[in-house]
Amino acid sequence: MPHEADIPEIRQIFLSATAQDCKTYREAVRNFIHGNIEAAKVFLQEDWAEGGNFVEPVCKRKVDECDAYMGLFGYRYGWTPPLQRRSITELEFRWAVDRWGTGEAPLFVLRPVPGSEADRHLRDQAAVFHDKLSPVDAEADRAAQRAFLASVDQWASDGRIQVFYNDSTQLLGKALCCIKNWDQAVLRKASRSRFEAPGTIPDSELGQIGRGAQVDALSAALEALRERRAERAAAFLIHGPENHGQLEFVEFLRNWHDEWDGMDIRCGQADEPDSAESLICWACSQLGEPLLGEPTIDGLAGLLATRLASRSVVLILRTVGREARRLALFQQRFWQPLHAALAARPPGGRGRLYCFITDHEALADPPEAGFRTDDLDADDLDYRHILALPPLGPIAARDVRSWLKDLRKNAGISLDEDTRDAIATYATTPDGAPPNVYNRLNLHGFWSRAR
Repeated sequence: MPHEADIPEIRQIFLSATAQDCKTYREAVRNFIHGNIEAAKVFLQEDWAEGGNFVEPVCKRKVDECDAYMGLFGYRYGWTPPLQRRSITELEFRWAVDRWGTGEAPLFVLRPVPGSEADRHLRDQAAVFHDKLSPVDAEADRAAQRAFLASVDQWASDGRIQVFYNDSTQLLGKALCCIKNWDQAVLRKASRSRFEAPGTIPDSELGQIGRGAQVDALSAALEALRERRAERAAAFLIHGPENHGQLEFVEFLRNWHDEWDGMDIRCGQADEPDSAESLICWACSQLGEPLLGEPTIDGLAGLLATRLASRSVVLILRTVGREARRLALFQQRFWQPLHAALAARPPGGRGRLYCFITDHEALADPPEAGFRTDDLDADDLDYRHILALPPLGPIAARDVRSWLKDLRKNAGISLDEDTRDAIATYATTPDGAPPNVYNRLNLHGFWSRAR
Protein backbone atom coordinates (compact mmCIF):
# COMPACT_ATOMS: atom_id res chain seq x y z
CA MET A 1 0.00 0.00 0.00
CA PRO A 2 1.54 3.38 -0.98
CA HIS A 3 2.23 6.03 1.59
CA GLU A 4 -0.80 8.20 2.24
CA ALA A 5 -0.49 11.80 1.07
CA ASP A 6 -2.12 14.82 2.63
CA ILE A 7 -5.72 15.15 1.43
CA PRO A 8 -5.97 18.41 -0.55
CA GLU A 9 -9.30 19.52 0.85
CA ILE A 10 -10.29 23.14 0.32
CA ARG A 11 -9.98 25.24 3.44
CA GLN A 12 -8.57 28.57 2.24
CA ILE A 13 -10.34 30.14 -0.74
CA PHE A 14 -9.13 33.11 -2.75
CA LEU A 15 -12.26 35.02 -3.87
CA SER A 16 -11.45 37.31 -6.79
CA ALA A 17 -13.88 40.02 -7.93
CA THR A 18 -13.89 43.73 -8.65
CA ALA A 19 -14.46 45.09 -5.17
CA GLN A 20 -17.01 47.85 -5.62
CA ASP A 21 -19.58 46.69 -8.16
CA CYS A 22 -19.50 43.07 -6.86
CA LYS A 23 -19.38 44.11 -3.19
CA THR A 24 -22.77 42.71 -2.17
CA TYR A 25 -22.27 39.35 -3.86
CA ARG A 26 -18.66 38.78 -2.84
CA GLU A 27 -19.33 39.50 0.82
CA ALA A 28 -22.46 37.33 0.77
CA VAL A 29 -20.49 34.41 -0.67
CA ARG A 30 -17.79 34.81 1.97
CA ASN A 31 -20.29 34.96 4.83
CA PHE A 32 -22.36 32.02 3.54
CA ILE A 33 -19.33 29.73 3.15
CA HIS A 34 -18.02 30.74 6.57
CA GLY A 35 -21.43 29.91 8.05
CA ASN A 36 -21.67 26.48 6.44
CA ILE A 37 -18.12 25.10 6.35
CA GLU A 38 -16.65 25.37 9.81
CA ALA A 39 -12.97 25.18 8.83
CA ALA A 40 -13.23 27.29 5.65
CA LYS A 41 -11.71 30.73 5.26
CA VAL A 42 -12.59 32.94 2.28
CA PHE A 43 -10.10 35.74 1.61
CA LEU A 44 -11.09 39.07 0.11
CA GLN A 45 -8.41 41.59 -0.75
CA GLU A 46 -9.22 43.81 2.22
CA ASP A 47 -8.57 40.85 4.52
CA TRP A 48 -4.85 40.83 3.83
CA ALA A 49 -4.08 44.47 3.03
CA GLU A 50 -0.54 45.19 4.19
CA GLY A 51 0.49 48.78 4.68
CA GLY A 52 3.64 49.80 2.82
CA ASN A 53 3.52 46.88 0.38
CA PHE A 54 2.47 46.74 -3.27
CA VAL A 55 -0.91 45.14 -3.96
CA GLU A 56 0.32 42.98 -6.85
CA PRO A 57 2.95 40.79 -5.07
CA VAL A 58 0.75 40.49 -1.97
CA CYS A 59 -2.20 39.23 -4.04
CA LYS A 60 0.00 36.81 -5.96
CA ARG A 61 1.40 35.38 -2.74
CA LYS A 62 -2.12 34.87 -1.40
CA VAL A 63 -3.19 33.03 -4.59
CA ASP A 64 -0.20 30.71 -4.13
CA GLU A 65 -1.07 30.09 -0.46
CA CYS A 66 -4.77 29.28 -0.89
CA ASP A 67 -6.30 25.87 -1.62
CA ALA A 68 -8.75 27.14 -4.25
CA TYR A 69 -9.58 30.11 -6.46
CA MET A 70 -13.10 31.45 -6.98
CA GLY A 71 -13.67 34.14 -9.62
CA LEU A 72 -16.89 36.15 -9.41
CA PHE A 73 -17.00 38.17 -12.61
CA GLY A 74 -19.33 41.02 -13.46
CA TYR A 75 -19.12 43.86 -15.98
CA ARG A 76 -16.37 46.09 -14.67
CA TYR A 77 -12.72 45.45 -15.57
CA GLY A 78 -11.33 47.41 -12.65
CA TRP A 79 -8.00 48.73 -11.52
CA THR A 80 -4.78 47.97 -13.42
CA PRO A 81 -1.54 48.05 -11.37
CA PRO A 82 1.29 50.31 -12.54
CA LEU A 83 3.39 48.86 -15.38
CA GLN A 84 0.81 46.13 -16.04
CA ARG A 85 -1.49 45.70 -19.04
CA ARG A 86 -4.06 43.64 -17.12
CA SER A 87 -6.31 44.50 -14.20
CA ILE A 88 -5.58 43.01 -10.79
CA THR A 89 -8.68 40.81 -11.15
CA GLU A 90 -7.46 39.35 -14.45
CA LEU A 91 -3.95 38.93 -13.06
CA GLU A 92 -5.35 36.93 -10.13
CA PHE A 93 -7.15 34.63 -12.57
CA ARG A 94 -3.97 34.16 -14.66
CA TRP A 95 -1.91 33.42 -11.56
CA ALA A 96 -4.41 30.76 -10.48
CA VAL A 97 -4.38 29.15 -13.95
CA ASP A 98 -0.57 29.17 -13.97
CA ARG A 99 -0.40 27.71 -10.47
CA TRP A 100 -2.73 24.75 -11.02
CA GLY A 101 -2.09 24.24 -14.74
CA THR A 102 -4.08 21.85 -16.88
CA GLY A 103 -6.33 19.01 -15.77
CA GLU A 104 -8.59 19.03 -12.73
CA ALA A 105 -8.00 22.12 -10.65
CA PRO A 106 -9.86 23.95 -7.83
CA LEU A 107 -10.65 26.95 -10.05
CA PHE A 108 -14.31 27.96 -9.87
CA VAL A 109 -15.74 30.68 -12.13
CA LEU A 110 -19.11 32.16 -11.13
CA ARG A 111 -21.04 34.22 -13.70
CA PRO A 112 -24.63 35.48 -14.01
CA VAL A 113 -27.06 33.95 -16.49
CA PRO A 114 -27.54 36.57 -19.26
CA GLY A 115 -30.75 38.53 -18.72
CA SER A 116 -31.25 37.21 -15.18
CA GLU A 117 -31.84 39.19 -12.00
CA ALA A 118 -28.18 38.77 -11.08
CA ASP A 119 -27.09 39.90 -14.55
CA ARG A 120 -29.14 43.10 -14.27
CA HIS A 121 -27.81 43.77 -10.77
CA LEU A 122 -24.18 43.48 -11.82
CA ARG A 123 -24.72 45.58 -14.94
CA ASP A 124 -26.42 48.30 -12.87
CA GLN A 125 -23.60 48.28 -10.30
CA ALA A 126 -20.97 48.53 -13.01
CA ALA A 127 -22.86 51.42 -14.63
CA VAL A 128 -22.66 53.39 -11.36
CA PHE A 129 -18.87 53.46 -11.68
CA HIS A 130 -18.77 53.83 -15.46
CA ASP A 131 -20.92 56.96 -15.12
CA LYS A 132 -18.15 58.54 -13.05
CA LEU A 133 -15.65 58.10 -15.90
CA SER A 134 -15.31 59.92 -19.17
CA PRO A 135 -17.19 58.22 -22.04
CA VAL A 136 -13.87 57.12 -23.56
CA ASP A 137 -12.56 55.61 -20.31
CA ALA A 138 -15.90 53.95 -19.56
CA GLU A 139 -16.01 52.27 -22.96
CA ALA A 140 -12.37 51.20 -22.59
CA ASP A 141 -13.21 49.50 -19.29
CA ARG A 142 -16.22 47.73 -20.78
CA ALA A 143 -14.20 46.60 -23.82
CA ALA A 144 -11.40 45.28 -21.61
CA GLN A 145 -13.90 43.30 -19.53
CA ARG A 146 -15.52 41.82 -22.64
CA ALA A 147 -12.08 40.70 -23.84
CA PHE A 148 -11.27 39.22 -20.42
CA LEU A 149 -14.55 37.28 -20.24
CA ALA A 150 -13.94 36.00 -23.78
CA SER A 151 -10.53 34.72 -22.64
CA VAL A 152 -12.21 32.98 -19.68
CA ASP A 153 -14.57 31.29 -22.14
CA GLN A 154 -11.55 30.22 -24.18
CA TRP A 155 -9.89 28.79 -21.07
CA ALA A 156 -13.08 26.80 -20.36
CA SER A 157 -13.47 25.61 -23.96
CA ASP A 158 -11.67 22.31 -23.28
CA GLY A 159 -14.66 21.10 -21.29
CA ARG A 160 -14.25 22.92 -17.99
CA ILE A 161 -17.41 23.94 -16.14
CA GLN A 162 -18.32 27.56 -15.51
CA VAL A 163 -21.03 28.04 -12.88
CA PHE A 164 -23.93 30.30 -13.92
CA TYR A 165 -26.53 31.62 -11.47
CA ASN A 166 -29.81 33.55 -11.75
CA ASP A 167 -29.95 35.40 -8.44
CA SER A 168 -28.09 35.90 -5.18
CA THR A 169 -29.69 32.90 -3.50
CA GLN A 170 -28.62 30.57 -6.30
CA LEU A 171 -25.15 32.12 -6.26
CA LEU A 172 -24.67 31.27 -2.59
CA GLY A 173 -25.87 27.70 -3.03
CA LYS A 174 -23.70 27.04 -6.07
CA ALA A 175 -20.61 28.63 -4.51
CA LEU A 176 -21.01 26.38 -1.47
CA CYS A 177 -21.58 23.32 -3.66
CA CYS A 178 -18.34 24.00 -5.56
CA ILE A 179 -16.36 23.60 -2.34
CA LYS A 180 -18.44 20.75 -0.90
CA ASN A 181 -18.40 18.68 -4.09
CA TRP A 182 -14.66 19.13 -4.54
CA ASP A 183 -13.94 18.00 -0.97
CA GLN A 184 -16.22 14.97 -1.29
CA ALA A 185 -14.53 13.95 -4.55
CA VAL A 186 -11.13 14.33 -2.89
CA LEU A 187 -12.20 12.11 0.02
CA ARG A 188 -13.50 9.41 -2.33
CA LYS A 189 -10.31 9.56 -4.36
CA ALA A 190 -8.19 9.37 -1.21
CA SER A 191 -10.04 6.25 -0.14
CA ARG A 192 -9.45 4.57 -3.51
CA SER A 193 -5.80 5.60 -3.56
CA ARG A 194 -5.11 3.45 -0.49
CA PHE A 195 -5.28 0.50 -2.87
CA GLU A 196 -4.43 2.03 -6.25
CA ALA A 197 -1.99 4.93 -6.60
CA PRO A 198 -2.20 7.24 -9.63
CA GLY A 199 0.02 6.38 -12.57
CA THR A 200 0.69 9.83 -14.00
CA ILE A 201 4.40 10.58 -14.30
CA PRO A 202 5.44 14.15 -13.35
CA ASP A 203 6.49 16.34 -16.27
CA SER A 204 9.71 17.12 -14.43
CA GLU A 205 10.57 13.40 -14.56
CA LEU A 206 9.56 12.97 -18.21
CA GLY A 207 11.60 16.02 -19.19
CA GLN A 208 14.92 14.27 -18.60
CA ILE A 209 14.28 11.25 -20.85
CA GLY A 210 16.81 11.27 -23.68
CA ARG A 211 18.07 14.72 -22.78
CA GLY A 212 21.60 13.77 -21.76
CA ALA A 213 23.16 15.94 -24.49
CA GLN A 214 21.24 19.00 -23.33
CA VAL A 215 21.94 18.41 -19.63
CA ASP A 216 25.64 17.73 -20.22
CA ALA A 217 26.04 20.85 -22.39
CA LEU A 218 24.23 22.98 -19.82
CA SER A 219 26.19 21.57 -16.87
CA ALA A 220 29.49 22.27 -18.61
CA ALA A 221 28.35 25.78 -19.54
CA LEU A 222 27.28 26.55 -15.95
CA GLU A 223 30.61 25.35 -14.54
CA ALA A 224 32.50 27.48 -17.07
CA LEU A 225 30.41 30.53 -16.17
CA ARG A 226 31.08 30.08 -12.46
CA GLU A 227 34.80 30.07 -13.11
CA ARG A 228 34.53 33.49 -14.73
CA ARG A 229 34.01 35.66 -11.67
CA ALA A 230 33.55 38.83 -13.70
CA GLU A 231 30.58 37.44 -15.66
CA ARG A 232 27.25 38.10 -13.97
CA ALA A 233 24.69 36.63 -16.37
CA ALA A 234 24.11 34.05 -19.09
CA ALA A 235 21.12 33.24 -21.31
CA PHE A 236 20.31 29.79 -22.69
CA LEU A 237 17.98 28.73 -25.49
CA ILE A 238 15.84 25.57 -25.30
CA HIS A 239 14.69 24.75 -28.82
CA GLY A 240 13.59 22.04 -31.21
CA PRO A 241 10.74 21.20 -33.58
CA GLU A 242 7.25 21.88 -32.22
CA ASN A 243 5.93 19.34 -29.69
CA HIS A 244 9.31 17.80 -29.00
CA GLY A 245 9.14 18.01 -25.23
CA GLN A 246 9.95 21.68 -24.65
CA LEU A 247 7.50 22.11 -21.79
CA GLU A 248 8.55 18.86 -20.11
CA PHE A 249 12.21 19.88 -20.33
CA VAL A 250 11.30 23.25 -18.81
CA GLU A 251 9.68 21.44 -15.87
CA PHE A 252 12.81 19.34 -15.46
CA LEU A 253 14.91 22.52 -15.33
CA ARG A 254 12.51 24.15 -12.93
CA ASN A 255 12.84 21.21 -10.52
CA TRP A 256 16.58 20.64 -10.98
CA HIS A 257 17.16 20.97 -7.25
CA ASP A 258 20.75 19.74 -7.20
CA GLU A 259 21.75 22.54 -9.57
CA TRP A 260 19.57 25.38 -8.26
CA ASP A 261 19.94 24.76 -4.53
CA GLY A 262 19.54 28.04 -2.66
CA MET A 263 18.70 30.04 -5.81
CA ASP A 264 15.64 32.14 -6.58
CA ILE A 265 13.78 30.23 -9.36
CA ARG A 266 10.98 31.82 -11.38
CA CYS A 267 9.17 30.18 -14.30
CA GLY A 268 6.36 31.47 -16.52
CA GLN A 269 5.83 33.78 -19.46
CA ALA A 270 5.25 37.47 -20.08
CA ASP A 271 1.87 38.81 -21.21
CA GLU A 272 3.46 39.84 -24.51
CA PRO A 273 6.71 37.84 -24.83
CA ASP A 274 7.71 39.69 -28.01
CA SER A 275 7.74 43.00 -26.10
CA ALA A 276 10.81 44.05 -24.12
CA GLU A 277 8.63 46.21 -21.86
CA SER A 278 6.38 43.26 -21.08
CA LEU A 279 9.41 41.07 -20.34
CA ILE A 280 10.72 43.71 -17.94
CA CYS A 281 7.36 43.90 -16.14
CA TRP A 282 7.18 40.10 -15.92
CA ALA A 283 10.69 39.78 -14.52
CA CYS A 284 10.05 42.48 -11.92
CA SER A 285 6.74 40.93 -10.84
CA GLN A 286 8.45 37.53 -10.49
CA LEU A 287 11.02 39.13 -8.23
CA GLY A 288 8.20 40.66 -6.18
CA GLU A 289 9.62 44.14 -6.72
CA PRO A 290 7.51 46.16 -9.20
CA LEU A 291 9.32 48.96 -10.98
CA LEU A 292 8.49 52.52 -10.14
CA GLY A 293 7.96 54.52 -13.31
CA GLU A 294 8.46 53.34 -16.88
CA PRO A 295 9.68 49.77 -17.50
CA THR A 296 13.33 50.19 -18.45
CA ILE A 297 16.25 47.82 -18.75
CA ASP A 298 18.27 49.95 -16.35
CA GLY A 299 15.50 49.77 -13.75
CA LEU A 300 15.34 45.98 -14.04
CA ALA A 301 19.14 45.75 -13.83
CA GLY A 302 19.04 47.72 -10.59
CA LEU A 303 16.53 45.34 -9.03
CA LEU A 304 18.50 42.32 -10.23
CA ALA A 305 21.79 43.68 -8.95
CA THR A 306 20.24 44.07 -5.49
CA ARG A 307 18.92 40.50 -5.56
CA LEU A 308 22.17 39.06 -6.93
CA ALA A 309 24.05 40.54 -3.99
CA SER A 310 22.55 37.78 -1.83
CA ARG A 311 21.74 34.88 -4.18
CA SER A 312 21.53 33.78 -7.79
CA VAL A 313 18.34 34.14 -9.84
CA VAL A 314 16.98 31.67 -12.41
CA LEU A 315 14.38 33.05 -14.85
CA ILE A 316 12.72 30.48 -17.15
CA LEU A 317 10.44 31.68 -19.96
CA ARG A 318 8.11 29.00 -21.36
CA THR A 319 7.99 30.80 -24.71
CA VAL A 320 10.11 33.45 -26.35
CA GLY A 321 7.21 34.74 -28.44
CA ARG A 322 5.39 34.35 -31.74
CA GLU A 323 6.90 36.96 -34.08
CA ALA A 324 9.01 35.69 -36.96
CA ARG A 325 12.05 37.56 -35.56
CA ARG A 326 11.30 36.67 -31.92
CA LEU A 327 14.79 35.34 -31.14
CA ALA A 328 16.56 38.34 -32.64
CA LEU A 329 14.16 40.72 -30.87
CA PHE A 330 14.81 39.06 -27.52
CA GLN A 331 18.56 39.14 -28.04
CA GLN A 332 18.76 42.73 -29.30
CA ARG A 333 16.08 44.49 -27.27
CA PHE A 334 16.21 42.61 -23.98
CA TRP A 335 19.22 40.39 -23.40
CA GLN A 336 22.11 42.47 -24.78
CA PRO A 337 20.96 45.70 -23.05
CA LEU A 338 20.32 43.84 -19.77
CA HIS A 339 23.70 42.12 -19.88
CA ALA A 340 25.41 45.46 -20.49
CA ALA A 341 23.43 47.19 -17.72
CA LEU A 342 24.35 44.48 -15.21
CA ALA A 343 28.02 44.56 -16.25
CA ALA A 344 28.09 48.33 -15.70
CA ARG A 345 27.02 48.02 -12.07
CA PRO A 346 29.58 47.42 -9.35
CA PRO A 347 29.75 43.77 -8.28
CA GLY A 348 27.88 43.24 -5.01
CA GLY A 349 28.07 39.51 -4.31
CA ARG A 350 28.57 36.23 -6.13
CA GLY A 351 25.03 35.77 -7.38
CA ARG A 352 24.47 35.16 -11.11
CA LEU A 353 21.50 35.57 -13.40
CA TYR A 354 20.62 32.42 -15.37
CA CYS A 355 18.00 33.18 -18.02
CA PHE A 356 16.32 30.44 -20.08
CA ILE A 357 14.11 31.03 -23.09
CA THR A 358 12.07 28.39 -24.89
CA ASP A 359 11.30 28.26 -28.60
CA HIS A 360 9.03 25.75 -30.28
CA GLU A 361 11.03 25.64 -33.48
CA ALA A 362 14.54 24.44 -34.18
CA LEU A 363 17.22 27.12 -34.40
CA ALA A 364 18.30 27.94 -37.94
CA ASP A 365 21.51 26.33 -39.20
CA PRO A 366 23.67 28.34 -39.32
CA PRO A 367 22.15 30.45 -36.52
CA GLU A 368 21.68 34.20 -36.63
CA ALA A 369 24.38 36.45 -35.27
CA GLY A 370 24.33 36.62 -31.50
CA PHE A 371 23.74 32.89 -30.91
CA ARG A 372 26.30 30.27 -29.92
CA THR A 373 25.56 26.58 -30.59
CA ASP A 374 28.79 24.73 -29.80
CA ASP A 375 31.51 24.61 -27.14
CA LEU A 376 29.34 26.37 -24.56
CA ASP A 377 32.14 26.07 -22.02
CA ALA A 378 34.90 27.47 -24.27
CA ASP A 379 37.23 30.24 -23.14
CA ASP A 380 36.18 32.52 -26.00
CA LEU A 381 32.48 32.69 -25.05
CA ASP A 382 30.77 36.05 -25.37
CA TYR A 383 27.97 36.07 -22.80
CA ARG A 384 26.16 38.78 -24.66
CA HIS A 385 25.23 35.95 -27.01
CA ILE A 386 22.43 33.45 -26.38
CA LEU A 387 23.88 30.00 -25.68
CA ALA A 388 21.76 27.45 -27.57
CA LEU A 389 21.57 23.98 -26.04
CA PRO A 390 21.53 21.02 -28.46
CA PRO A 391 18.10 20.85 -30.13
CA LEU A 392 15.46 18.61 -28.60
CA GLY A 393 14.88 15.63 -30.86
CA PRO A 394 12.84 12.41 -30.98
CA ILE A 395 13.16 10.00 -28.07
CA ALA A 396 14.59 6.56 -28.94
CA ALA A 397 13.84 3.24 -27.26
CA ARG A 398 17.34 3.16 -25.76
CA ASP A 399 16.64 6.54 -24.08
CA VAL A 400 13.52 5.14 -22.46
CA ARG A 401 15.32 1.94 -21.38
CA SER A 402 18.11 3.95 -19.76
CA TRP A 403 15.60 6.13 -17.91
CA LEU A 404 13.60 3.11 -16.74
CA LYS A 405 16.77 1.51 -15.43
CA ASP A 406 17.55 4.58 -13.32
CA LEU A 407 14.09 4.66 -11.74
CA ARG A 408 15.10 2.23 -9.02
CA LYS A 409 17.28 4.85 -7.35
CA ASN A 410 15.23 7.89 -8.46
CA ALA A 411 11.68 6.78 -7.66
CA GLY A 412 11.93 3.39 -5.99
CA ILE A 413 10.58 1.55 -9.07
CA SER A 414 12.27 -1.72 -9.99
CA LEU A 415 11.61 -3.18 -13.45
CA ASP A 416 13.31 -6.24 -14.91
CA GLU A 417 15.06 -6.11 -18.28
CA ASP A 418 12.22 -7.71 -20.24
CA THR A 419 9.71 -5.28 -18.79
CA ARG A 420 11.95 -2.32 -19.58
CA ASP A 421 12.35 -3.51 -23.16
CA ALA A 422 8.60 -4.00 -23.59
CA ILE A 423 7.76 -0.55 -22.21
CA ALA A 424 10.47 1.18 -24.26
CA THR A 425 9.37 -0.52 -27.48
CA TYR A 426 5.71 0.29 -26.88
CA ALA A 427 6.42 3.91 -25.93
CA THR A 428 8.48 4.67 -29.04
CA THR A 429 6.35 2.84 -31.64
CA PRO A 430 5.16 3.83 -34.20
CA ASP A 431 6.01 7.51 -33.74
CA GLY A 432 9.04 8.68 -31.81
CA ALA A 433 7.73 12.21 -31.27
CA PRO A 434 8.05 12.97 -27.55
CA PRO A 435 4.35 13.68 -26.80
CA ASN A 436 3.44 10.18 -27.98
CA VAL A 437 6.26 8.71 -25.91
CA TYR A 438 5.03 10.52 -22.81
CA ASN A 439 1.41 9.51 -23.34
CA ARG A 440 2.30 5.87 -23.88
CA LEU A 441 4.54 5.78 -20.80
CA ASN A 442 1.66 7.08 -18.70
CA LEU A 443 -0.70 4.48 -20.16
CA HIS A 444 1.42 1.70 -18.64
CA GLY A 445 0.63 2.93 -15.12
CA PHE A 446 3.95 1.65 -13.77
CA TRP A 447 4.55 4.95 -12.00
CA SER A 448 1.96 3.86 -9.42
CA ARG A 449 4.73 1.72 -7.93
CA ALA A 450 6.66 4.84 -6.88
CA ARG A 451 7.06 5.26 -3.15
